[in-house]
Amino acid sequence: MSHIKKRLINNEIPKGYVFFGIFVFLFMALMFFVELKNGKFETNDFAVYYQATKDFFLGNNPYSKSYGLSTGYFKYPPTTLYLFSPINFFNYFSAQIIHTILIYVSLVLSITSLHRLLYLNFFNKKSKSSFALLYVAFGFITIHIVREVHMGNVNLFLLVLFVLGINSFQNSKLTLMVVFWSLMVIIKPIVILAFIPMIFFKFWKPIATMFLLGIGYFILPMFHIGFSNTLQLWLNWFNSVSHHGEYIVSENSLKYLSNFYLGLSSVWISSICFMILLIFAMIRDLKKRKYSKDEFVNWTSVFMAFVPNFFVTDTEHFLLTLPLLLLILKQLIALRNTFLWIIFGILVICFSLKSNDLLGKNLSLFYSSYGILGVANLCFIVLFILIKNRQFQNGTLLVSESVKTNFK
Repeated sequence: MSHIKKRLINNEIPKGYVFFGIFVFLFMALMFFVELKNGKFETNDFAVYYQATKDFFLGNNPYSKSYGLSTGYFKYPPTTLYLFSPINFFNYFSAQIIHTILIYVSLVLSITSLHRLLYLNFFNKKSKSSFALLYVAFGFITIHIVREVHMGNVNLFLLVLFVLGINSFQNSKLTLMVVFWSLMVIIKPIVILAFIPMIFFKFWKPIATMFLLGIGYFILPMFHIGFSNTLQLWLNWFNSVSHHGEYIVSENSLKYLSNFYLGLSSVWISSICFMILLIFAMIRDLKKRKYSKDEFVNWTSVFMAFVPNFFVTDTEHFLLTLPLLLLILKQLIALRNTFLWIIFGILVICFSLKSNDLLGKNLSLFYSSYGILGVANLCFIVLFILIKNRQFQNGTLLVSESVKTNFK
């Protein structure tokens, strides 16, 4: 047993994680002070949560108007209003600071937890190079982190809840997994796509528990505003979501990509077809091997990465692809195939450089028009599945050796 693992078992935090936390803190602190000095610390997405919550607890309809930007409509479930209710006690600037701190904690916890899950037992016992992968992971999503912090969105909350869920699952704490993932889906219901593997792995009890929690989230406002007002609130939310695609354009969604490259004008048909292909690929893959814990992690990560392609979303939602990227990286380290490394490198460039400031106006316009970020994300999904089949033939596991337990 490695020294690193012993320290983790004794609940000691490795110095590599501490140094990484300091690095991320300095990065975000620098970004914060630069934006503050330039008058750009506006966090427009967070302003929607903040103002909508204020409005709601003043007795107004939070779904009736745009907050700030023309696209700043509150389109999240009513329960989210209660999750954000503590911000009513703070002024906007103080709430911004608290939100940014929570983003920082979520980011560090997400990356270090994924590192612990995937790489703890992967490298040679005497190797210290695995901690360098913390910074590699950060590099994969740096551009998306910058936009996430600038806009003050909640996608890193989704990521950390997802990661905490799979870590709880690996430790056979299904109740904790259900709690984390139910919170994740109530914050942004689009992540429900990641739960598709639960059906095929026959996780009926966790599914039933999440369903019951969902009912609880649904009726929660009744204790505050009554039955009829709660129904109206949920109806307002549904109307807000149904109109979301009318004022938001995502060049990285399959809706856009299929229209741009194939001339298909359907809103959902291409997304549904790709999802069906993923399901068939999963079923075919699982026929070759045992329904193990590592396979569940692999496939939930695949479907989580597919979320920003399936729905019309902003680019920072591609933060949800990080678990899949680290799984692919682990595959490549195991295979040591130069050609695959080159493909992965090209895709990382396409995925990680979506920045108007970095690319310039003309190149950024080309980048967006061709949906390069969305295409790269889809290619990551396909690449993972293709390499996964090859790794199975070579007998190489994708997740750590300590989680081979068969739970079927």
